[in-house]
Amino acid sequence: MEKVTNFAIVFQDVNGIIQEWNIGAENLFGWSREEAVGQSIHLFFTPTDRESGEPEQEMSRAGAKGKAEDERWHLRRDGSLFYASGLLHAIYEEDLLTGYVKIVRDLTERVSLEAALQDARNFIDTKVVEKTSELDEYYKVLTLQSDKRERDIILHSALVRRVLITQEDERKRIARDLHDHLGQKLTGLRLMIANLKTALEKDEKLRNGFEKLGTLAEDIDSDLSFLVWELRPATIDELGLEDTLENFVREWSRQFGIPVDVEIEPISDIDLPSMVEINLYRIVQEAMNNIAKYASCTKVTVTLTKSDKTIHAIVKDNGVGFDPERMKSNGKGLGLIGMGERASILQGKLEIESAEGKGTTVRVQVPAVFVDAAAAGL
Repeated sequence: MEKVTNFAIVFQDVNGIIQEWNIGAENLFGWSREEAVGQSIHLFFTPTDRESGEPEQEMSRAGAKGKAEDERWHLRRDGSLFYASGLLHAIYEEDLLTGYVKIVRDLTERVSLEAALQDARNFIDTKVVEKTSELDEYYKVLTLQSDKRERDIILHSALVRRVLITQEDERKRIARDLHDHLGQKLTGLRLMIANLKTALEKDEKLRNGFEKLGTLAEDIDSDLSFLVWELRPATIDELGLEDTLENFVREWSRQFGIPVDVEIEPISDIDLPSMVEINLYRIVQEAMNNIAKYASCTKVTVTLTKSDKTIHAIVKDNGVGFDPERMKSNGKGLGLIGMGERASILQGKLEIESAEGKGTTVRVQVPAVFVDAAAAGL
């Protein structure tokens, strides 16, 4: 039960009351085990299915045949819907029905891709039929090529969204491993150095050496903590984008010794999806890291504002600057490309103003309201 995280496993009694709820169910539906156990299985069925008695009919079929399979829309804790396959097994003890176990798998991505592919096929077929009687062969070929490019752009955008989601998951894993393993070893090393330094109080030369070693260990521990914090901005879910971004900028300033003016306007009244907040955070983070590596500046300004249903984030430095076009033509600037792709999947745009000796300004604008959540990388 605890090792299965990609599938929801739900045990329920004969009345449809949830008895057990695994980690996979927490991940899929959003309710914790403590919230779900004791609730009716109506919890994750849509209002329409509840009214039509689908949960009870499913239990009836499983009780009669031993199992019942279905594919339907289910409800998450946040109110969103997802398409899933379900398999309900009846549990018998000495020929007496004592309950059921339900296994649920998310099919949303498969259904979305199938629908997108069918839409693309229908779109191309329709265009071909419309143009066949009107246009010559050359024009039809050009039209089909244009349709293919449009489809490639859509598929590329979907791939980028999936890569970024996977990247965030990998960042969390690396941060956890660094903290749990290397962090503990560094703490042990610092304790050993402190104990040895105490034991060598009479030997000034060795004591001084251990003091330097202890300082080095503290610096490494500090750098590791900052790296883990960069990899996983866990406080976004707890504090929101504004406080998390301000904490990062101030910690960045302390780490690299560069003064930063922070101007963050409250945007908590806007209900932004978590992946939108994370992508905005990553864009600012990448801009700040580029400053630390290349800018050689003495001052940085970071602003976050909103206007006309648009969120604006600006990172500006007074450093050495660069030629953005030459950077792209040299095949460099992968960080800039990644920032642009993140802004694109948020239905926004990224602008970079820079020149040698003139400093650099990075501007990103994204809409505060998303009509299509998938376009925001969710």
